[in-house]
Amino acid sequence: MDFNLSKSYLPQKIQVNRDSSAKKLSNSEVNAAMQKYFQLLKKKEGKVQHPIITPTQSSKILSQLVTKVSPQLDIHLPVKPPTPTGTQSYRPSTEKKPHHRPQQSVGQNKDLILKKLQSALFQKPKTQSQQVTPKSAGKGSLSVNKYFESTKKLSTDQQQYYITKVRNAFSKPIHDDYFSRMYREHFLQTYQGIYVASYLQPADPKDLKIKQVRLKQKDIYKNKISIVFDLDETLVHCNESLAIPSDVILTIQVSPQETIKAGINIRPGAVKLLELLVNDFELIIFTASHPCYAQKVIEYLDPNKTLISHSLYRDNCVMTTGGMYTKDLRIFDRPLSQLVLIDNASYSYAWQLDNGIPIIPFYDNKEDKELESLLKYLRGMQGCKDVRDYNKENLKLYNFQDPSGPGAVFEKLFQQKMEIQ
Repeated sequence: MDFNLSKSYLPQKIQVNRDSSAKKLSNSEVNAAMQKYFQLLKKKEGKVQHPIITPTQSSKILSQLVTKVSPQLDIHLPVKPPTPTGTQSYRPSTEKKPHHRPQQSVGQNKDLILKKLQSALFQKPKTQSQQVTPKSAGKGSLSVNKYFESTKKLSTDQQQYYITKVRNAFSKPIHDDYFSRMYREHFLQTYQGIYVASYLQPADPKDLKIKQVRLKQKDIYKNKISIVFDLDETLVHCNESLAIPSDVILTIQVSPQETIKAGINIRPGAVKLLELLVNDFELIIFTASHPCYAQKVIEYLDPNKTLISHSLYRDNCVMTTGGMYTKDLRIFDRPLSQLVLIDNASYSYAWQLDNGIPIIPFYDNKEDKELESLLKYLRGMQGCKDVRDYNKENLKLYNFQDPSGPGAVFEKLFQQKMEIQ
């Protein structure tokens, strides 16, 4: 299958497609909007001190507090690449159907092509997918001690983190299971995220200097690697509605007077992973979500404040000219040689590609074992003088900058053609 997405098709500058991609507000903008909303409600309802928030209103508020990325893309490119079908759900479903189909070139305007690439990264589902696996009862429902036992068996396993599963997902025989589809979709989205980000610049040239942070480092972490974790879709998932089964329901204080409920799914082994890493790595959370939501989730994951050293939020992100929240690691007062970012959205680490570690998104699948292989990968990083060399050798994300398309990237990585169902 031929992929030939050349940069000659794309302009150097883009305008945000406001119709197809809703803008995420900054922390201050969200706070101001919510306060105005509650003031209007109180004025309308007279003496009511605590206006009732409907489930629909709650979902709308959550959509502004939580930043998510959809792996399902439906983009018409100027050639004939296979792309995932439809936008009905951002999770692969369990029914048998082709998830990648050839798209015919329709001679689209160059500006429209790039806008579609960009807006596809933020697509929201039109319908909610059904639960595909049994739900856990909460934080302790999964036997996390047994969950990581199999890492001992991996000591002789030659599989490479992420890369091997990408290769298997696109190699014959093509499998149509949940995780094979997820890896196919995430590989294409990772390429597009890195590719689109190469055309973007910080919306405010002064942002990098303004957003510099000074984070006190404990003595135990001196000369050790700092691991920066994304939150949503990496460690947890926030459901759009309370009607969707979840592991835990958290109360989020959105204003001094008002709260909303948020249903959260915890990725299998998330807490145990942090516990196993905390003695050897400094652990930091960096999310593009609002702190009033993210802080509650972090408190649930780390109630005793013994695992996470620092947390950064949406206002610490660098907004790009294309409306993306990126996580520029240069804001940290840590050497880039000892800093990695684990994120399901590739544009988050596009500024420092060799510091990035990809991971497929998590939604609700309790068979997810990605953190198991991630643990092994991170442990192999210990003692590295420069984590960028380790990532270059193992992940080879620099190949994703190839303008020829994801097919060419796949061939460079594995010296074989990409097979599509």
